[in-house]
Amino acid sequence: MVLLLAAMLLNACMFDDDDNVSSPAAPLATGLQTIQSGGVEREYYLKLPADYGTVATPAALGDDTRKPLLFAYHGYTGSYENWVGKAPDYDPNTAYYDLVPTVGDEAIVIVPNGLQDASGERVWGGTKDLDFFVDILADLDLRGLQYNPNKIFVAGHSNGAGFTHELACAHGDIIRAVAVAAGALVSTDCVGSVATLMMQGNNDPLTNAGLARGSLRYWILYNGWNVDEFGPATVGPCDDYSLAANADPANVPYPVLWCEHTQGHSWPDYGSAMVWSWFKGLPEVLPTPDAPPGGGSERATPPRDAYLTFQIQAPAEINRPLKGAATLRPRSYIDTPTCSAPDVILNANFSLDGQLVPGQLSEKITIPITYFTFSGGVTFPSDEWALSVTVYVEGGSTSVIPTPGVDYELATPVSLIDRNLDINIDEVLTLKPVGNPCGF
Repeated sequence: MVLLLAAMLLNACMFDDDDNVSSPAAPLATGLQTIQSGGVEREYYLKLPADYGTVATPAALGDDTRKPLLFAYHGYTGSYENWVGKAPDYDPNTAYYDLVPTVGDEAIVIVPNGLQDASGERVWGGTKDLDFFVDILADLDLRGLQYNPNKIFVAGHSNGAGFTHELACAHGDIIRAVAVAAGALVSTDCVGSVATLMMQGNNDPLTNAGLARGSLRYWILYNGWNVDEFGPATVGPCDDYSLAANADPANVPYPVLWCEHTQGHSWPDYGSAMVWSWFKGLPEVLPTPDAPPGGGSERATPPRDAYLTFQIQAPAEINRPLKGAATLRPRSYIDTPTCSAPDVILNANFSLDGQLVPGQLSEKITIPITYFTFSGGVTFPSDEWALSVTVYVEGGSTSVIPTPGVDYELATPVSLIDRNLDINIDEVLTLKPVGNPCGF
C-alpha cells in the first residue's frame, strides 16, 4: 500500500496538468521536513544515521542490510523536540526522552509533530493523523529513502502512546511492532499483525492501570495468546504473554509484553534501552493484513453488555456537536473533576451529528455500552460511580482528549445494578464546557 501511494505521489509530482516535468522531490537530509497532508502543512523530523547509504536492490527476507524505520510520537502539549532536543541545535541533552540517542545510528528515526488543538496544544488523534503516518511513508518512498519495510517500529508516550495503539490497530499491515508508555487503546476493529510492548505505571495519576490493562487484554487475545499464560520476559521487568505451550509458530513473531513500574505517568528510565533491545530482537517477517492465528478482533473485542439511554439539553452557544464518549468515573468527579483518564470506557465513539442541536433538548439517545475494564474495577450492584459524557464539537478535539473551553461534558450519578441491565437516565442532562483540571 505504501509503494502504491508513493507511485501515485510520484506521478503527481513529476507532471503538471500539461504533462510538463516539474521539480524533483527534495533530497534527503537530517532535519525538519514539511509535507502537505490532509490539506494542511505538516512537519516531521528525519534523523538519518551517520552511516546511512543506499541499497540498489532489496535484500532477501532475513538478510536485509537496510536500517529499520522508527517513528516516535510525543504526548499532549509536547512536540517533536521532546524526542530530538530543542531547535535549532537539536542537542539530545535538551530532549525529554532518551530513545533517539539510545538508538543512535542503528535506525532511521522519524518524529512527527502533532497539530495544535483549539487551545494551542499539540495533540494526536483522528483520521487526519492516521493519514499523516501513511503520507510520511509515501513522502520518504518518493524521495528514495532506503529502509527495511519489514522493520517499521513505532513508540509513543501518553497521548502519543494512545495514538500509537490506534496506529497499530489501523495500520497493522504496515507496522512490525509498537512500544507504548502510559496509553490505552480505544478502537477494537483492527487489522494486521503487530508485536506489542506496554509500559505502565501502577501509580499513574493520568492513565490508570486498569484502563491500560483493558488494552493489554485486547492485544493478548488479538495476537492469539491467552490472558492467563505468561512468564518473565527476556527484556526488562516485564511479563511476556507469548510463552504458551505448543504455540503456533506463526504466532511467535507477535509477542505481547506488559511492563509495570512505579514511575507514574512517565516513559520509565529503563524504557529506551529495553524498547530498542526488544525491537532489534524481533524476527523479521513480512507485513500481513491478517491477524495472527487464533486471534483477531472478533476474539478480542468485549461483547456488548447493555444499552444506555439519556437526554441532553444543549447550550445555545455550543458549536456543532459531532460525536460523544460515555465513561465511568468515581462519583466525586461530579463536584471535583480530576486530571485523569476515566476508569471505565462504556462507549468511546458514538455519533451526535444531527442528534444534538444547539439550544434544544435532544430526543432520547440510546447507545450500546461495554464495561471496558478487565481489572475487576466494576462491581455490581454499586452506587459509587458517575456517568461522564464528553461531547466533541466542530472546532474542538479530534482525539480522546477534549479541548478545554471548547468541547463539552456532563457528569451525573449512576447506579449499576447488573452488568447486563440497561441504564436509563431519567433526568435531563445539561452540558458545560470542559474544564482544565490539568492546568494545560
